[in-house]
Amino acid sequence: AAPGSVRRVRHDGQHYSVDVVPKLPRSAQYRPVLFQAGDSPDGRDFAARQADVIFSAHAKFDAARDFRRDIVARSLKACRGANDVKIMPASEFILAATPQEARDKKAWVRSLQIGPQQAIAYLEQFWGRELQGYDPDGPLPEIDPVVEETSETRGSGFHGAKARQLADQWRAEAKEKGQSIRAFVSSKTSRGDATFNGSYTEVADRLVDYARTGAVDGFNISPWLIPTGLDDIVNHLVPELQERGIYPTEYAGTTLRENLGLATPVRSDAGVSGKVGAGARHA
Repeated sequence: AAPGSVRRVRHDGQHYSVDVVPKLPRSAQYRPVLFQAGDSPDGRDFAARQADVIFSAHAKFDAARDFRRDIVARSLKACRGANDVKIMPASEFILAATPQEARDKKAWVRSLQIGPQQAIAYLEQFWGRELQGYDPDGPLPEIDPVVEETSETRGSGFHGAKARQLADQWRAEAKEKGQSIRAFVSSKTSRGDATFNGSYTEVADRLVDYARTGAVDGFNISPWLIPTGLDDIVNHLVPELQERGIYPTEYAGTTLRENLGLATPVRSDAGVSGKVGAGARHA
């Protein structure tokens, strides 16, 4: 590298210190793409200030639009552009050739995801005791959970005075719906609104509304099976989206930043030597 194109990196901070001369060319993206996840007000403010992409929890159409409006408002307040932050909600796609086949597949997938042992183990987290003697296809345990005080190291389960109240609520809910332990746990752990379940054309039509209203910029896919859970999306859903003009037919560039439609950050060293070295452009 030309000596005039390389700048020593010095940083002395609270968490780490560094004083080096870089030996590798800088990435063509200038810096990595920054992803954020977290839905608290502080988390949203942080994302609006710093993130390139948000992994949100709002996949349902109306909720996705509301989340977009909120992030745009926070981004503008942080002196960023309305489209500087991309939003990709976590979503599960269970698809098939026909609506009925898709519904059947969803039921089958859920039965595989929540087996007898998983169902009992899930309840044990909340009851705070072993429940191996209970039938996963029977009703929820009538015994009360072990009451524990919330601590910094244990955030799950029922805690404090409301423990028995919550257990009663779960038992009543399962009884009203005629659910066994396994069925109840399946419903509790289901992504619900985050699941796109239907035929390839049916789901593609739904996604048109998301794309044309700008509700989301894409989806953070949680495959129901890895790696084959992506096959239906790649082989069947993507072609449907391309036919509708809402999915690209070729990559926009060679970097993740380009393919996400993100602007290249302003380089802080742009004044050094007046240009970026040739090697850095192909890193």
